Formats: sequence, structure tokens, C-alpha cells
Amino acid sequence: VDALVTSWIYAVKEKDASGRTPLYYACTSGASLAIVQSLVDLWLEAAENRNRHSVQSLICRYTPSDVKNLLFYVSSLFNEVQYYPSPHEIMSFFISINWLNGAMFVISMYPTVTKNLKLHTKVMADYLSVVGKCCRLTAMSMIIQNEPDLLEGV
Repeated sequence: VDALVTSWIYAVKEKDASGRTPLYYACTSGASLAIVQSLVDLWLEAAENRNRHSVQSLICRYTPSDVKNLLFYVSSLFNEVQYYPSPHEIMSFFISINWLNGAMFVISMYPTVTKNLKLHTKVMADYLSVVGKCCRLTAMSMIIQNEPDLLEGV
């Protein structure tokens, strides 16, 4: 999948006659979690896919349980009322399945989740560097505003 996407980046956005994408087929045909994660990374780049309905439309009875869990947490990011699961729980799940792009997506949407990470000050510079490369400037600003001790001694 990565080789195909590298050679033809728009492959992920292609639709068949029924309007289904490669991600839909990966989710419904038993593709591995790693393949689905790669496709979701690119699929979420399109703003029209960043809603609960679009994500939930990828789930059917043939979707493997690990992929269902991933899609549940991704769709939860787009709930209008964020109670369960919390952004911190979503982030923890993404980290537990080694989906770092998903974790960065959570930070981009909910910069205040940084406060719950309880990172040691020695790793904050690296953390801010990674966030700065992956997230919007507004997310970075919110992180710094919510963690004033990050810049202590600078």
C-alpha cells in the first residue's frame, strides 16, 4: 500500500462506480490494522472525510475488530459533544497501537491533551519539535499557553 501511495498519491482518493474508496475495501475485506492506518492517514487529509458519518460508513459486519476499534476512536474525534471517550483516552489508544499520526491528529484537534501526558521537562523540547512539524501553529500556541512551565528557563 505504501509503495502504491508513494508512486500515485491520489490512489487513496479514487472511487469506484459505487463511490467506495480503497480505504472502504481495506476496512471491509480484512486488511491488517497497519494497512488501514496508512490509508486513514491519507484519507483524513481531505476535509470532507473529517466527520463522524464518513468514518462510521467504513464499518460493516466484515470489518475486523481491531479496525473497528480504530474507526470508533477516529469517529469519536468528530463528536460534537466530547465525553466518551475523552481526547486523552483516544490519544492513549492511538499510542497503544503505535499510530503516531493519529496521536498527532488528536493533539492538533485538542492541544490541551498535552497537559494530561505528564511529560518530563527533558523531553518537552523534542515533543514541541515533533508537534511543530505535524500540527498547525494554533495548536502549538494552545499547547504553550496551557503549559507555561514549558518555556521556564528559556
